[in-house]
Amino acid sequence: MTFNIKWDKRIVHVKFRGIVTAQDLIDSNNYLISNANFEKIHNQIFDFLDITGFQITKEDIQTIGTMDKAQAEWNKSMKVAIITKDDSVRKITREYEKILRGSGWVTRIFENPETAENWMKSE
Repeated sequence: MTFNIKWDKRIVHVKFRGIVTAQDLIDSNNYLISNANFEKIHNQIFDFLDITGFQITKEDIQTIGTMDKAQAEWNKSMKVAIITKDDSVRKITREYEKILRGSGWVTRIFENPETAENWMKSE
């Protein structure tokens, strides 16, 4: 497992390390949606600052985005913060945003956890 998940009252934090694959993202999603607290959480932080590689294709993110869009039926409002300085992560995140458009889930990219958490607390 290349990720850790920490649940707070309002935010779930997913921190990745090492080389991240599509299966890692799918596994982390499955952990989140299978948790009883998922429907109460409306803020997710995916932290990619400690990764050494990112092996996600456009096709992979189509699958993951489709999974999340289906979850938006149960959890209609979600802020998803992506923390990264990696261009590959940024590029894939833009693809993810296109898939989730109109679902009630909003994604933004940040370079540090502090600004991501401040966005989570706004509104």
